[in-house]
Amino acid sequence: MSYISKRSDAIVAFLLHRVFRYRKAVIESNLSSSFGITQATDLEDAVEDNYHFLAKMLRQIIVTPTARLLKKKMTLIPCPELDQWLAENKSVLVTFGHVGNWEWAGSFLGLNYPDQVCALYKKIKSERIDNLMRKRRLTHVNYLVEIGQIGDLLRLIRKKPLLVLMIADQNPGSDQGIIWARFLGRETAFVNGPETLALRYQLPVVYMDIQSEENGCYQLHCIPIYDGQEKLENGVLTQRFADHLEKNIRSNGMEWLWSHRRWKRNKGLNS
Repeated sequence: MSYISKRSDAIVAFLLHRVFRYRKAVIESNLSSSFGITQATDLEDAVEDNYHFLAKMLRQIIVTPTARLLKKKMTLIPCPELDQWLAENKSVLVTFGHVGNWEWAGSFLGLNYPDQVCALYKKIKSERIDNLMRKRRLTHVNYLVEIGQIGDLLRLIRKKPLLVLMIADQNPGSDQGIIWARFLGRETAFVNGPETLALRYQLPVVYMDIQSEENGCYQLHCIPIYDGQEKLENGVLTQRFADHLEKNIRSNGMEWLWSHRRWKRNKGLNS
């Protein structure tokens, strides 16, 4: 990372943390509950690290990465199962979370699998920002489908095998269709979209593990968690996703969106 980038990140992190106090109470609560941090100084250090992560992500999301930059910063570990499924004309769900640099990870898959990547996205309320993000994401990914437009997705995967990117670690927007899973020490509500799609249409699923490296690079590893044929009880696939997500988060520490209001729902009240 250049001196200018480090300096700009430090300034933005300071503003988020000390001036705007952006979701500070949420970040503190999530970190202390998930990692059992009891010392005030340790918690403050962890919170500061997370603000630096948020600042870095804001900078990297705003700027559209070139193919050259992505190839320099990202490494994709080969996944024979994924390649075999595509060769067999099967679409694959690629699930992951807001760990490391999720935006670059999706773009890098688009470079490695040209014309075979479709990202599901949630429309942003601001039309201007939504248009900006759509344009940015379509730089390296050929297809974008808004969450909820399942018909559009099905028409695409009937034409050709695709990698369907689904970020699935946010608090569900509705009480309908929640799947509960054990995650970071507590019962947590997950969206049912990935599991429902996979089981209904017999789509294989991988978890894309994103590991941040000290030199500002990222390593991607697609781990198969469902072959599209195994008979599963409700909730099993979501728990597999949650287990891999938790492992991924713990290995990356502060490089997750701890600012999410992830545990707004209580199983006893919402089940």
